[in-house]
Amino acid sequence: MDTRIEPRKPVRENVTVTILGHPDVSVACSITDFSQAGICITLGREIASGSAVKVNWDEHFLVGRVRNISPTGTSYRVGLELLYCSKWSGPMPSGAEL
Repeated sequence: MDTRIEPRKPVRENVTVTILGHPDVSVACSITDFSQAGICITLGREIASGSAVKVNWDEHFLVGRVRNISPTGTSYRVGLELLYCSKWSGPMPSGAEL
């Protein structure tokens, strides 16, 4: 049962995620869905819960913290808490605006 308060917008967009640390590691991933408070990405490696990541797409980026991670076959589905997004300054954008 999904108990989220905010609506999630499904989207499929290939982007790059940088796992912030020493050293930073950049990998390809895809955005699965998003809300005003968070975003879900899928990538081919595990990320520790609590890690900070930067997701880059087009000329925009967001910074998030890993809240949860679950394996899905050979990939990992990662839920990020949104800390900052260069594009969102008002209400949640529609899927077409991402």
